Amino acid sequence: MGYLTKLEVSNRIIRAARPRRVTDTVEYRRQKLIANIEEQIELASLVIQNKTPVMRRKRGHRVVEVRPRIWWKTVPDGGVFVQIRYNKVALDIDGRGTSIEATSLEQLPTIYRTVIKAVEAGELDHAIDRAAIKSRP
Repeated sequence: MGYLTKLEVSNRIIRAARPRRVTDTVEYRRQKLIANIEEQIELASLVIQNKTPVMRRKRGHRVVEVRPRIWWKTVPDGGVFVQIRYNKVALDIDGRGTSIEATSLEQLPTIYRTVIKAVEAGELDHAIDRAAIKSRP
């Protein structure tokens, strides 16, 4: 007696194991922005450690180094201005402006983590919607 004869076999057709989850547009935009902010945290950490900010991307079957888009600008007095961007469009933060002021680069990770909490709470949803509309061709 073989091993397969011990199994109960049928002709039933099996569909996909789990249905594909459709993400909400708002949730998708939030997750996209959070992923980009986390990338900026990595870049800021590299700059703080005096390393070259380089990102690696997968292009086909190869991994290549690309020049990152940095969302902050340092001024001669040592201050830093940060913009939060969605599809290359600076978000209007709370109707007060598009940039956040910091006194040094070391504050950037803390500022970005605060912005992530605001995105998760839905405080930037309206600004993200406007940026998505502006960036459409």
